[in-house]
Amino acid sequence: MDDIELGFGAITIDNATFKAEGYKFYEGLLAQMRQFKDSPVKVIQTDIVHYEAIKHIGQEISKARSSIDQALRSASKQLKLEKTDIEAARSLLSISGHESDVATARLEGYYEYIGAEKIESKRYLDLDILMQMYFDIHPPFEAGKDKKNEFPDAIALLALEGWAQENNTIIMAVSPDKAWKDYAATSARLRVVPSLAEALEKFQPYKKVVSIIDHIRNDSLLERENHIVEEIGRAIITSINSDDIWIDANSYLHFECKRVSATYLSHEFDRDRDGLVRVRIVRIDNSSIVLKVATRVEIEVEADFSFFVHDPIDDNNVSMGGNTYSTKETYHTDVLITLAGDFSKDFDAIAVENVEILETIRHADFGDIEPDWRNEYEEPELD
Repeated sequence: MDDIELGFGAITIDNATFKAEGYKFYEGLLAQMRQFKDSPVKVIQTDIVHYEAIKHIGQEISKARSSIDQALRSASKQLKLEKTDIEAARSLLSISGHESDVATARLEGYYEYIGAEKIESKRYLDLDILMQMYFDIHPPFEAGKDKKNEFPDAIALLALEGWAQENNTIIMAVSPDKAWKDYAATSARLRVVPSLAEALEKFQPYKKVVSIIDHIRNDSLLERENHIVEEIGRAIITSINSDDIWIDANSYLHFECKRVSATYLSHEFDRDRDGLVRVRIVRIDNSSIVLKVATRVEIEVEADFSFFVHDPIDDNNVSMGGNTYSTKETYHTDVLITLAGDFSKDFDAIAVENVEILETIRHADFGDIEPDWRNEYEEPELD
């Protein structure tokens, strides 16, 4: 296990990390940031990153609104639904307010939840240093690139540097951006790690982290049958929701997907070079710990398809039968496991308080499909 640096007085997250975590502020790793609220470790956010996040969240909201509008128009046309039903659905699926206002409210609510402080770049930015970095091509500026695009990163990094110097501390910055890492290599006040899980682990007490990880990994806690592994398996199965699966298929006929079901087959934890399960501890308190592992899940997706052609004379659809197809799909997900108990004793002394599956199956591709001409197809009974 790598050495763990201690002594950080603050932590900050860039927008690329928010995006990687799906802007799910109250789930998964982003929710674990709450451990810093009212703690000696401050959570800070630059206004540059704040406005960048607002822009990206707003774009996601705009895309979602467009998708809903397109789906409702299609439903109205193809399913012949009543206008009142369409408008009722539109009302249920809509939120009021401009995209940027909604995004701002979400971010501000999250800052309150984790106790984050937003800092103004202009207060801590040294313009002379910024210009020198630009013309001398110092990180985050790079030769051979359009350096103007690096100004937001440069402003954010210099603001963090100035804040850290004023507060006489070191900041842990979470960013997968190479420019941030290159800048931190020249900084006495800024350290950059690429993932939030790695950052959270570095804030845990060193000796306890080492002893717990050694126990979990070397004693094969996650590699043999026990109640913890069983709880993880059950949580993965529960997280699979066939309603969330987007079906892709190709056919020379028009078709509709009538029913989708998903069945769990297996899962396999990610392992390191030594063949041991990769484990990160993202939170420790007096009574419990939160672990992060990653796993590859295999499932079988089954779908019923009905086929039809459009009769332009009568302006209706003529059934061409149906068929049932199945396909195997795999996906990758992080898993957060909250454990409590005496970690110096056997597995039975450790209780599973919660298992959170951060991703699930979203897509299944059935390839080329056609009716089953050999058998008469019966429409499935829907619940």
